[in-house]
Amino acid sequence: MLKIFLKYGLFCMGVCLSLCGHAEDGQPISREYQLKTAYLFHFAELAEWPEATAVTICLQGNNPIRTYLPVLNGQHIDNKAVRVKLGVPIAVEECQILFFSDLNALSATVLAQAQKYHVLLVSDADDFAQKGGMIQFTLRDNKLKLVVNLNSVKSAGLKLSSKLLRMAEILE
Repeated sequence: MLKIFLKYGLFCMGVCLSLCGHAEDGQPISREYQLKTAYLFHFAELAEWPEATAVTICLQGNNPIRTYLPVLNGQHIDNKAVRVKLGVPIAVEECQILFFSDLNALSATVLAQAQKYHVLLVSDADDFAQKGGMIQFTLRDNKLKLVVNLNSVKSAGLKLSSKLLRMAEILE
């Protein structure tokens, strides 16, 4: 059932979130963060780390995605269980994917640690990719889009599949 949910989430990437039409009942925010959660799982499937390990997805800060991330805990990618860590503070080296809720948390130290430990940095904060983050969620025309800073991804020794890159706006 979760796989169907996750695949549906990716399929819906280009689908309008209809944010204006459902603002009163909270559905758009819920749907937006469900999609972001599905994307994080697929980033784990579509990224390649220098060493094959189980994937730990971490959340730094307080973000509505916190509600949905636990559904990924225990899912499998290549017969390896996905783990989710929600907490403060999170040690960068414990994560393969680190989601930031706040742009201020993206420091030079964090970027250096991400490169050293091969951590995929993801956020929905404005200007995240421009400031050295790797994948940024952004809403444009009521659609969820991806911005990838390919230089940052390569600097961390990570590879993203062409399937993922075709869906994204690339910063080099």
